[in-house]
Amino acid sequence: MEKALVDTVTAVDALRERRGECQSHTYLFTALARAAGIPTKVVNGLVYSEDYGGFLYHAWPEVFVGQWRALDPTLGQDSVDATHIKLTENEREDPLKLMEFVGRVGIEIVE
Repeated sequence: MEKALVDTVTAVDALRERRGECQSHTYLFTALARAAGIPTKVVNGLVYSEDYGGFLYHAWPEVFVGQWRALDPTLGQDSVDATHIKLTENEREDPLKLMEFVGRVGIEIVE
C-alpha cells in the first residue's frame, strides 16, 4: 500500500484504494491477520517522527502469538520501538478519546 493522506474507515476501503494513512494500513493488516486466525487488536497513540520533528497521532496493530506483540505495518516495523506511545486499544473505542490527552502529555527527549 502507498502511504498517502487518504482516510479510509474499513479494511475493504484500504484494499480498494491501495493507499492510505496509518489507520488504513492497520485496518487492512488487522483484517488479514484475523482471517488467518491470528488474534489482533488496533492500538492508537502517538509516534515520534523525525520527518515532522515531533509526535503525531498514530495507529498500529498488536497480534497475539503466545503473547501480545506490537508491530507497525505503516512504518514496516516487525516490532514497535520506544517512539510509539500506546494510549488506547480496541478499534471500537472512539478515536476522539485521544483528545483527552492533548495538552496533558508532556514528553522530554533525552539524548
